[in-house]
Amino acid sequence: MGQKLQTMANGHKKYLNISEAAQFLDVSTASLRRWTNSGKLRGFRVGGRRERRFLEEDLVAFMQATNMESTAKPIATPTAAHEHANHVALFFRDPDEQWQMLRPYLLSHLQEGAPVLYIQDGTPPKRLKAWLRAEGLNVEQLIADQLLRILSPDQAYLLTGRFDTERMLAFMESAILAAVAAGHTRVFLSGEMTWSLANSPGAAQMMAYEALLNPMLEKYPTTTIVCQYDLKRFNSSSVLDALLTHPTAHLASGVVAGYYRM
Repeated sequence: MGQKLQTMANGHKKYLNISEAAQFLDVSTASLRRWTNSGKLRGFRVGGRRERRFLEEDLVAFMQATNMESTAKPIATPTAAHEHANHVALFFRDPDEQWQMLRPYLLSHLQEGAPVLYIQDGTPPKRLKAWLRAEGLNVEQLIADQLLRILSPDQAYLLTGRFDTERMLAFMESAILAAVAAGHTRVFLSGEMTWSLANSPGAAQMMAYEALLNPMLEKYPTTTIVCQYDLKRFNSSSVLDALLTHPTAHLASGVVAGYYRM
């Protein structure tokens, strides 16, 4: 769990502060505050500053209950209503919402042995792996079998030190072709787009790249690409650009048509 857990004298019960509890569950402290405020997760207040404390056994029970609820949900491809749209802009507001929206895409592919390429930026690889392990997936075996590849922006978008539209299109197409050559019929690729907000060289080309993904994907109808946009990081102009370059948008409220070619 990284740092040593804080123990408070109360029999053998172990209490964690909010940072330790967030690390234990691999979620944000904001999520913990929301869950305790709503009564979804039990918490305690201690000291004059009324700081939050959590019983480790409560966190374990919460994790198990959350996993059971998640497993009980049907794993249906969110784009079923738009079966011909395989380029999706996914808009989320926090890591919990991100996972609940992204989960069906990942599971529908990984559980049938279809390869996944995930380019992370805001989501630490250990959090993504923890999410998948909680679904009963053998992450290490998936990686060993090359069914799951987790890359950083420097290994994909910024491989040469700057973003180049043509090079990135070739990178994505080569990943698809490699999967097809290995005998796979379905392929899933997803990228967290916040890398473009760091003034990276060439990042101004990103929306041109997003638009050019559409004609490329016409050649690979069983490939799905989901581009993830954090609504707390991207401004309204960037969100509009994303809607204009994607045939499908996935919002927390559901999947709708984007404005590409409309």
